[in-house]
Amino acid sequence: MSKKENKHPYITGTEHGNLSFGKVNTRTNEISACMLQNGPDGGRHYIKMEETGNKEEGTKGSTKIFCPGALTAIAGKDIVNYGEGDDTPRDIPAIFYQAENGDIILSAPHGKIKLQAETIELIAEGSDNKKGIISLTSDEKVIIDSQIVDIQSKVSTKIFSEKTVDMIGRGLLNIYGGLCDFADRSTKNLPSKTCGEELSSNEGINR
Repeated sequence: MSKKENKHPYITGTEHGNLSFGKVNTRTNEISACMLQNGPDGGRHYIKMEETGNKEEGTKGSTKIFCPGALTAIAGKDIVNYGEGDDTPRDIPAIFYQAENGDIILSAPHGKIKLQAETIELIAEGSDNKKGIISLTSDEKVIIDSQIVDIQSKVSTKIFSEKTVDMIGRGLLNIYGGLCDFADRSTKNLPSKTCGEELSSNEGINR
């Protein structure tokens, strides 16, 4: 790949920082249309708007922010989200992120990700069985602690465990069903249980 060249770059600044237009990045061989850089941080602290790159991969026309310290954004101080005497929020966004294409990734490999609000909504919408999915994956535990926990599904609800499933109602435990079917390992293969038919995928999971 030939080295990019801009014959008319403009760079101004002091020992504290500089502002450049059309500077060629020697490492990536791309041109930054505009770049704001902190001087004392040795090139680790800067904001740049890329002029060249791959449009399909998102590098062309991208904006990059790098900082060795914390990045803080505070907004919405003057927004009135509740009208006078009204308990219903007006749902005015103070910070809005939208990816018209591609993903949004929040990553903290050496820390925590916290979402804190009056109400938190997770909404996944899809047109087929491969989309519209919310997936939670954890190496150790998934903990839900609330006054009331409601789980509703239109088609199926399944709970699987390789070892133990405990259902504990300290005050009252109600189980309702149009047809309730229970079997332990020693009886699930009996004709009275299976009626001579093959086991379902759920009943045969521990065979």
